[in-house]
Amino acid sequence: MLQLLTALLMALKGHAQDKSEIVECGYRPAFPNSSWLPFRELLQVQNGEFPWQVSIQMSGRHLCGGSIIHQWWVLTAAHCFPRTLLEMAVVNVTVVLGTKTLSSVDLERKQVQKIIIHKDYKPPSLDSDLCLLLLATPVQFTSLKMPICLPEKERTWDRCWMAEWVPTHGYGPPESFNAHLKKLRVSQISWKTCSKRVKLLSRSMLCAWQEQDTNGNSQGDSGVPMVCADHGTQRLFQVGVFSWGESSGSRGRPGVFVSVAQFIPW
Repeated sequence: MLQLLTALLMALKGHAQDKSEIVECGYRPAFPNSSWLPFRELLQVQNGEFPWQVSIQMSGRHLCGGSIIHQWWVLTAAHCFPRTLLEMAVVNVTVVLGTKTLSSVDLERKQVQKIIIHKDYKPPSLDSDLCLLLLATPVQFTSLKMPICLPEKERTWDRCWMAEWVPTHGYGPPESFNAHLKKLRVSQISWKTCSKRVKLLSRSMLCAWQEQDTNGNSQGDSGVPMVCADHGTQRLFQVGVFSWGESSGSRGRPGVFVSVAQFIPW
């Protein structure tokens, strides 16, 4: 537990410690001078655009999305690991990072050492739907592998994105060898507005939907981060972890995220 708290505190303070260097979270070295993309940015995800994004895989098949928050830790959704999967050997769980497509020869695969489900997560309820993965070996940060910052407190963000793993061809769940990242610009909406559209919305959840006059849609890749730009520091922060929502890319059908800021003490 002490190691877990240390990881979260370091991410919160805005850096991730390597043996030889301090790496600033929330920056994208492949995109100089920007955590802020132009309004009419390219629809296709570029190399290094979401360097914290990972694919969590079970026996080599994509299971959920997730994010690097520290050299040892990945954050995702608890419901990605129901009891039946937790009973399987953790050796079957790996994390793929450093790529925008799962067919890339440049991707890196890391073994997961431990799966930690939030103590208050009690299915079928999706309240406290958070999970931490402890890696067997630390991430060596590069322009394609970087940690995302965690927010100190809740606030309303005005420009956010989510990226998810989708099949390169056709429909259905993405395979480990045939998927790529797709991004969607989203806008956070108030809890009161969302609660009128979504039943059983707890206070630890937040909602977002597609930003007006932007392209794209969401297929609902569990565990992927919702990241938002901060004008003051020019960094990106992970505001939410995608939990559930049908056609959540459509305006009027919010996607539901776990509010990361509310779980920093954990």
